[in-house]
Amino acid sequence: MEIRKENKESNFQETIAYSPYSNQQVLLKSFTLEQMMKNKIQAALDRKEIRDIFDIEFLTRKDINFSASYEELTKIKEIIQGFKKRDYYVTLSSLLDGDIREYYKKSKFVYLLGLIDDRLSYK
Repeated sequence: MEIRKENKESNFQETIAYSPYSNQQVLLKSFTLEQMMKNKIQAALDRKEIRDIFDIEFLTRKDINFSASYEELTKIKEIIQGFKKRDYYVTLSSLLDGDIREYYKKSKFVYLLGLIDDRLSYK
């Protein structure tokens, strides 16, 4: 087991957490979505896990700015192209609900790859 504690410069915001099953609300300090995107890009580059790539695509679909360097975009594209059928059918599918699961089995990360290719074409 590894526990990492690092002091990184991060952007936080205060958020109210609530549940439909309780009337209690809790004030939290949470990452901004922009900070979450930065963290996910770094995680994808470090871990090369399909779940991190899914999170990046999810955030881009929510119009969160996908700001990465040319080198980072190239590496992320290589990571995506390195995923095997098993990554989509087993690893990612175990995390997703039915309709979304079927979409990624069929289309993989075509949306994110399109964004990356678009950005890489501007160099």
